[in-house]
Amino acid sequence: MADHGPVSTSPRDPPERAGALIVRVWLEESGDPKLRIRMVGQLDLAADDRVTAVTADIDEMLAHIRDWLERFADPSRG
Repeated sequence: MADHGPVSTSPRDPPERAGALIVRVWLEESGDPKLRIRMVGQLDLAADDRVTAVTADIDEMLAHIRDWLERFADPSRG
């Protein structure tokens, strides 16, 4: 990963919009360990707009995460 330097700690105005994205990963131990990935996101913390995705495929989850980030960055995509 690239080192982007320290994060500014200077006071700022609160963000106009904030979201949250949590990714949980675990191995299911039934025979061969199987990767499981679950994403829970909320595009706007002030609204009730949760997004959930569950998969066992890394590329599929990365596509879900990318879609969530693009939707957050461009609210017109809803």
